Amino acid sequence: MDVASASQTLGKDEFLKLFTYQLRSQDPLNPMDSASFTAQLAQFSSLEQLFNMNDRLEDIVAYQTSLNNGVVAGLIGRIARTYEGVTGTVTGVSFEEGTTYLILDNDERVALGEVQEIYAK
Repeated sequence: MDVASASQTLGKDEFLKLFTYQLRSQDPLNPMDSASFTAQLAQFSSLEQLFNMNDRLEDIVAYQTSLNNGVVAGLIGRIARTYEGVTGTVTGVSFEEGTTYLILDNDERVALGEVQEIYAK
């Protein structure tokens, strides 16, 4: 095994395959001690729970992003003012690499986090 493949993480499927292979390969007259067996089962259970939690967190992030996009689209037609004093009417919205930008009528493009005030026209 080379260094590159040794540094890769072990997924739940690989862990389960390794675990079942170990059980099949053990000597029936000299089985694995129960403490070691229990520890490996606990590790697998923890690994499975972490994968499930990661899946749910990805779902939450996607939902939060869609809510954010809907709210930001509602800013079109309103006046925005940044902390630096740039003011303009929001004419569009841009989503780039995880950052939301407001496009103003004066051709300014400001990140949503830079906006200090939003008010009606």
